[in-house]
Amino acid sequence: MKALVIVGHGSHLNEDSSLPVYEHAQRIRGTGEFDEVVESFWKEEPSMRHVLDTVESEEIYVVPAFISEGYFTQQVIPRELGLEGPVTRRGSKTVRYAGPLGTFEGMPDVILERVGDLMRGRKTSGRTALVLLGHGTDLNKNSGGVIYMNARRIRERGLYDLVEVGFLDQEPEIGAVVEGVAARNVILIPVFIAEGWHTRETIPEDLGLTGEVTLLGDKTVFYGAPVGTHPSMANLIAARARETAREEPVVRSAT
Repeated sequence: MKALVIVGHGSHLNEDSSLPVYEHAQRIRGTGEFDEVVESFWKEEPSMRHVLDTVESEEIYVVPAFISEGYFTQQVIPRELGLEGPVTRRGSKTVRYAGPLGTFEGMPDVILERVGDLMRGRKTSGRTALVLLGHGTDLNKNSGGVIYMNARRIRERGLYDLVEVGFLDQEPEIGAVVEGVAARNVILIPVFIAEGWHTRETIPEDLGLTGEVTLLGDKTVFYGAPVGTHPSMANLIAARARETAREEPVVRSAT
C-alpha cells in the first residue's frame, strides 16, 4: 500500500488557506493512484506532527503544498514529521519527501492553464506581457528565485511578447512592474497556493484593479486567480510524488 500526504501551511485567520489542499486531495483520491490520501497542516488541524502515525501504508509520499524552498519546507516540515532527508525509514514505513511545487518542471504548464482560463474568449490587440506575481522576501532568496525560474521557462516558449516578474515584499515591486512594462495587455498571475488577503484585498487595492479586467491608463490588466487553486495542481502534486519514487538517495532511519 502507498499513501500520499499533502502538507499545507493553513491559517487560523483565513479559512480559504487550506481549501486547495482539500480540493486537490479529493481529486487525487478519485484517481485511485494512492491507497491513502491525507491532508495535514502547520497552522490547522489535522496537524502534521502526528499525521504519519495515522497512515497505514508502508510506502508514504510527502508533498509540501508550497511554492518555494524555504524555512517551512527545509526546516519545519522535516522537523515536525521526523524526517532525516529525502528518504526516511520509520520502522516498517518508508517516507519519501518531495520538493515544493513551484520548482517542479510541470509548474509552467499549470501557470499557462491558469492564463488560458483567464483569457478564454477575450480578444486582445497589441503587445502582451505575462507578469508572474510572487510574495517574495528579502530574508530568503529562494522565495523569489522560483518565480524567476518559472518566468524563464515560460519565456523560452515564446508565447508572449514579454514575461516579467514582480513581488509584494521585495524588488521589483509589482506596481512598478505593471506600470513600466512595455505592453498594452498585461496578464497578471499570482504564483500563490491559495486565495487570501493579499490576492483579494491588498493586490487589487494597491494596483487599482476592479476585477478580472481593468483599464489602467493605456493598459488593460487581466488579473487571474492564484495558480495553486487551479485543478491541474492536483496532477502536479501526484507527479511530484511519483518523481520521488524514481530517486534512490541514501536512506536514513528516524530515531
